[in-house]
Amino acid sequence: MDHTKVNAEALSSAKNMKSVAAILLPTSAPLLIANIRAQPLLCLTATVLSLILMRMTINTSSQAATSCKISFSKAKEKAAIENVTITSLLNRITRVSMGSCHLLGGVVYALRKFDGHSAIVSWSLVAGQCLVSGIWLSSGANGQ
Repeated sequence: MDHTKVNAEALSSAKNMKSVAAILLPTSAPLLIANIRAQPLLCLTATVLSLILMRMTINTSSQAATSCKISFSKAKEKAAIENVTITSLLNRITRVSMGSCHLLGGVVYALRKFDGHSAIVSWSLVAGQCLVSGIWLSSGANGQ
C-alpha cells in the first residue's frame, strides 16, 4: 500500500470537504439563527441532511474509479448521453428534504412573530430561509 497516495487522497478529500462546507454552512445560517432555540430538532435535521449531502458530493473512491477498465463505443456513449441522470434519487430526496426543512423553518419563525428581533432582521431571516428553500427544492426537483 502506497502511503503517499493515501495521504494525497485524504488531503484532497479534506480540501473538498472544506469547499463544500463553505457553501452548505452559510446556507443554513438563516435557519439556525432564527430557529435554534425554538426548533432544535428541525435545525438538527437540516444539519444532518447537509452532512449527508456533503458526503454524497465528495467522491473519495478515486482508487476504484481509476482501477476499473471501461471500453467505449459510439453507440454506448450516445445511449448514455441520452439517458443521463444528473443526480441520484437519494441526492434528490436529500435536497428536497433540506428545502422542506428551510421552508418549514421560515413559516414557523414567521408564525412565532419573529421572536423579538427587529423587523428588518426578521424579514431577512424569513427571506433567507425561503430563498435557500427554493434553491434546494428546485435543485432536488430538477436533479441539478
